[in-house]
Amino acid sequence: MVISRHYLPSVHDSAEEVVSHYAPDIHLQRPPQDEPQEAYEDTHGDSAATDEEPPSVHDDLAPSTYAAKEPPPVASSKLALRGCPVIPKSADFLVSMKTGATESFAKLPEQLLTTLRCVPNYMIFSDIEQEMGEYHIYSSLEDVSDSYKYSHRDFSFYRRLLDLYAKGQDLSLLQITKQAEGSAWDLDKWKFLPITHKVYKEQPHVKWYIFLEADSYMAWPNVMEMPALYDPEEPWYLGATHFYGDVAFAHGGMGYMISNGAMRMLDKIYDHKHIVEWERRVSESCCGDVVLADVLQEAGINITGIPGLYGESLAWFEWDEGKWCEPALSWHHVRAHDVEALWQFETKLLGGGSSHYVYRDLFHKLIEPHLAATRNDWDNMSSDRIYTGPTGRHGDEGRRYMQGVQWEDLEKEERDDIWKDLEDDQKEAIEADGIYQKETRWDEVFEDEQVSAWADLTDAEKEAHESLRHCRAACEDWDECMQYWSMAGRCHLHRTIRLGHYLDSKHVTVDEDSSGAPANRSVAGWMQDRVRDMKDRAEVCKSVPEWIKQHAEDEGVGRPS
Repeated sequence: MVISRHYLPSVHDSAEEVVSHYAPDIHLQRPPQDEPQEAYEDTHGDSAATDEEPPSVHDDLAPSTYAAKEPPPVASSKLALRGCPVIPKSADFLVSMKTGATESFAKLPEQLLTTLRCVPNYMIFSDIEQEMGEYHIYSSLEDVSDSYKYSHRDFSFYRRLLDLYAKGQDLSLLQITKQAEGSAWDLDKWKFLPITHKVYKEQPHVKWYIFLEADSYMAWPNVMEMPALYDPEEPWYLGATHFYGDVAFAHGGMGYMISNGAMRMLDKIYDHKHIVEWERRVSESCCGDVVLADVLQEAGINITGIPGLYGESLAWFEWDEGKWCEPALSWHHVRAHDVEALWQFETKLLGGGSSHYVYRDLFHKLIEPHLAATRNDWDNMSSDRIYTGPTGRHGDEGRRYMQGVQWEDLEKEERDDIWKDLEDDQKEAIEADGIYQKETRWDEVFEDEQVSAWADLTDAEKEAHESLRHCRAACEDWDECMQYWSMAGRCHLHRTIRLGHYLDSKHVTVDEDSSGAPANRSVAGWMQDRVRDMKDRAEVCKSVPEWIKQHAEDEGVGRPS
């Protein structure tokens, strides 16, 4: 088989046309076009809701070949046979999962075997259109203008993907270089707007559209409960609020939800004139989720922040009393074993008669059993206080050291902000000698002042870096400390509980003067008595529907009670 090294397929070529023309040895099989649709049976839902006439605004929309067909909505009876909990009105949701072509075969199989097998309606998007067994993967970039796809630097990676795909190659080979990783990130920002528009055009009558990534996990029973107090006919954009400059946006990796009402408003301005401007913004922006929020705002839709969406995996998550009764909604940066652990937990819990769960339940089952007094070859990612000796770091987000700075060296705006909050005696001191005692972090303190700050530390803090025993003593000495981590002249303390992860010890060195004991062994520990105290102090949790209702009332959002 001979293939041109400079092959560049047309944007109008389908995957079959590209492959059959340039790689005739490969055959793609589409699902049959005349396959009958199977209706979704929502035995717990309101039957009247399924008989509603669609709004007239959608009358002119012709669904594409794959509308509600890849995969078709799954009957609740089949979900039950798969061991899935039948969640009332789950067919009101369309789940969009986004991935990249270089990682789709690494991340999607676990999702398809676990979470997605119990979701009645979903679409999967990647850089290019593909098939994975019986599952269709949509292209998230086919609607981007040719002028960008075939000339802009962000799409050089995309053009390489198409080339390798046409040659029947393993696309994951492009993951092996840092350059490829950067290119994939640059390409990812172009996917958000086209995917948002695509899911609406494919299934314009769905009440809620949920967007997440292949390295995310969503707790479907809780997720589908959250919008219950929000009218889907109104323009809602729900997510974990972040800021990029003046733009408030929902972080894409944590997942977000857009109502049908919001989609209709966006569709009204989704035309060529606006797309030209939006694509220009994407080309100059860092992030697709930021541009999406900006475009939604242009359509008159602002973000509403909701709890329970976090950007950490189980290993990184910080467990404390503040999240104890909060309903878990999503996790990010999860690996296959995280997805499996969460799936098994959720399946057993719901199979036992529970309908929802909170972070307390996850802590009891997945985290607490692994918290030991000490655990070798482990990093629990403690970082609130860091001790490495007199000349090392002593970082603590909550601790500040007083550093004398010249008042006139500060910017006028900063001086004005500081002055209005000063006491009279502080103002008099500044006027007398021109020195302002500024609260400063350890790593910002001048070297000579670090010596003075070191002298102010307790004996336990000064010795914390010397050994595991000293590190634990420093944790005991600090009332807020829940865990510690020690390794070769370092001691890290932390205010909250983190599970952390195994740390490979194959590169650990051995100190000849220590009778063969590893000098650099990584050891983590948790203060067991304080963990028990935290659990004892924790409040009795309300049911998830009650908690969500109370949250909506406190925030003044959602439907009236």
